[in-house]
Amino acid sequence: MARFSGKIVGYNQGNNVIIVDPQGNIPDDTLQLKNDGSFNTAVKVDGPTELIFSIEQPQVSFKIYATQNSSAKMTIVPRQVKDNEYVADVNYDGDNKEVFSYIQTYDFNNIISEKFSDESIKKMGFAKFRDSLRNELFELKKTLALLKDKVFKVSKEAEWEKKYVYELLRYVPFEEKEDKEFTLWFNSIDYNADENIAISYVARSYHLASMSGNNNYDVDFIKDLPRIFSNKESYYAAADAHIVNVMAKAPVNTDQIYSTYKKLYAGHESDIPDYVKESYEEAKRNVAGKSAPDFEMEDVNGNKIKLSDLKGKTIYIDVWATWCGPCKIEIPNMFNLAEHYKDDNTVFLVSISIDQDTDRWKNTMNLIENKPSNWGQYHVIGALDSDFCKRYNIVGIPRFMLIDRDGKVVSLDAPRPGQPETISLIDQQ
Repeated sequence: MARFSGKIVGYNQGNNVIIVDPQGNIPDDTLQLKNDGSFNTAVKVDGPTELIFSIEQPQVSFKIYATQNSSAKMTIVPRQVKDNEYVADVNYDGDNKEVFSYIQTYDFNNIISEKFSDESIKKMGFAKFRDSLRNELFELKKTLALLKDKVFKVSKEAEWEKKYVYELLRYVPFEEKEDKEFTLWFNSIDYNADENIAISYVARSYHLASMSGNNNYDVDFIKDLPRIFSNKESYYAAADAHIVNVMAKAPVNTDQIYSTYKKLYAGHESDIPDYVKESYEEAKRNVAGKSAPDFEMEDVNGNKIKLSDLKGKTIYIDVWATWCGPCKIEIPNMFNLAEHYKDDNTVFLVSISIDQDTDRWKNTMNLIENKPSNWGQYHVIGALDSDFCKRYNIVGIPRFMLIDRDGKVVSLDAPRPGQPETISLIDQQ
């Protein structure tokens, strides 16, 4: 057992305080606090483990390190650094103090995200991204040298090597054509190592194939999955993730694709996840030629409008969010597309934000100057849980869709605004 005691200064009674294992190996421990914010708890750990100490209000969290039979006492002072943003000043005394101080300073995710934004990754290309990331990892490993806890150092290096692979997989959506260096690296890793790698392999293959214009790719690829993956868990995770991604776009050959997918579960169709079945049913309702589901959105001034209010125009829809790097890269292309149709009153472009933070979206809109009048900027409440996202099965962004003048679906997987076929597809309506 690892024991933690201490006090949260300024604790508000009734707020939850939880110790969480991000790996999910240990049940969450909701602390029983006294009125003055003091606590004393024990967490069962089988070995060295990083945990997250999370306070509900004000919302603040930090990492702690537990080992078998370790003990520590903490005085925690939440401190406001920005509007609605807090950090925790922690006076820590006890076992593992050196490691506790280290993990507050060196966090792989924070360090890497600050140095490698989505925009910078796309600009540098895979080879430069890989080499730069490897150098950052090398420098980060050097910071472990002064630590005495050998078990922590070994586990941390192993964790970072795994995250290094995951970071390189971030390059998947940025290939405008096949990057040979990325292919070479991708072929050197084990697709069956875990579900995340398997799903990323499928996502990349789908991304490249979608640019090739091969309409039968989904059927062919699903048939080929048993050959690609030998690990059963990776195999089904990849298949399920792929079919949901495909069904979200309601392809014309929806039934054929789903029928091919079901054969992977031959003899035990009952094991098909419910969310996959639901995605198929949703796709059938949204295939090309069906009436586009109506929904409500609002502009920066709070004025509400429905999709049906735009009937009579060809509607090109861009689904995005301010936190989505690939989405923001498309903003200049949306601007150019709107400029192309600025004198055509039968075509209207709609950008729909699914941001949870409405103010952040509004601030971004203010930065886009001289927006053409035929480019509407709207927002839906509820992000991915909004009625809009549910009706259109939005599970990932950016997403582009085309609705004809009669309000019928042309494509829920329309080409991106910068692709040459986009104008051709719009002009056909």
